[in-house]
Amino acid sequence: MQRRRRSIDSYAQSTMEMEHAAAGSASKPDRLSDLPDCLLHFILSLSSMGARRLVQTSTLSRRWRHLWRAAPCLDVSSQEFQAAGGDDLEKWVRFNNFTESLVQQHRTLGLDVLRMRVIEPPKDRDGRSSKPDGNSWVHHYLARYSPAALDIHNRSPGAHVQLRCMSDGGTVLRRLTTLRLTGVMLCDGFERLLGAAGCPLLEHLELRDCLIGFEEVVASPTLKTLVVDSSNMSMKQCSLRLPRIVAPGLASFHLVLLRWHVDLWNFEMPSLGEATVRMDRGCYYNEFDLLCSLHNVTRLEISSFPPLDQVMEDYDDRDLPEFRNLTTLILDECDFTDDTPTLLEYFLQHAPNLEKLTLKNCEVHI
Repeated sequence: MQRRRRSIDSYAQSTMEMEHAAAGSASKPDRLSDLPDCLLHFILSLSSMGARRLVQTSTLSRRWRHLWRAAPCLDVSSQEFQAAGGDDLEKWVRFNNFTESLVQQHRTLGLDVLRMRVIEPPKDRDGRSSKPDGNSWVHHYLARYSPAALDIHNRSPGAHVQLRCMSDGGTVLRRLTTLRLTGVMLCDGFERLLGAAGCPLLEHLELRDCLIGFEEVVASPTLKTLVVDSSNMSMKQCSLRLPRIVAPGLASFHLVLLRWHVDLWNFEMPSLGEATVRMDRGCYYNEFDLLCSLHNVTRLEISSFPPLDQVMEDYDDRDLPEFRNLTTLILDECDFTDDTPTLLEYFLQHAPNLEKLTLKNCEVHI
């Protein structure tokens, strides 16, 4: 413990400019430091400074020496160690030592916001993985801090970081209302975390450029906003069964699928009010089911959607539903030049309460 405390203090003492600034302004009135702790913590949370810089504020004055230990927001990133000397492995070791020291000395247990910038651990000098699970520190932070908002962003180019701790069934985030994941691999078991048992208060979920390794039902009675952007199934998934999102209270939905071979999930969203769908790919799967799941929306924006005859090709025995609640429709980069009934014609005929129609960059017959 003593070694780790000295370690975290060394990060604070490393910024000599801050010490000189504090010494030079000793004779001037320090109105900022006269503010109560709650306001200073609020200011620190607005700054979005990294955890290392947060620790270094302890050198400003005696008043600031321990403020960082109760900061309600943490942004932990290995990027703060990239400017230091040494190779990638030495920087990684320093970052891991810092994360261990920080979690031991930061006292706030229920964080408002926890941001973590993860990377694929570098190889050791023999070319082997330095640690089997180089981001195990993520599990320690989740278990200790139980944040209300969690943002995990992968900074490794061209690789998806696997977070085993989020799929092992043991992680419970009872305070979490907002979850944003970018560039990570979500293994089998992740659906249990998103359910009522793992995140009973979850309202906002964003999955961006994630690799999906689970194929079960995700049932969240509290989810209100869902963003799925360029996330697709892992190539290791051989089953034809797709993940199914069941969100009876979902109000806002944003879907982006731009890759060639991307499986489209199944969605059950009976209370959906607004949706944005962007699709630009050369193969079509279950776009028909997607349209059916959107039938209750009042506002709908669709970009680069395939021709309606291709969507209906394998569904001759079924009809698309009426869009009785739809009042605002935006169609962008859609092709309406076919002689067969188009998506535009369908909405004009089956959205009886449509009030506003916007066409952007679309091809139509004149």
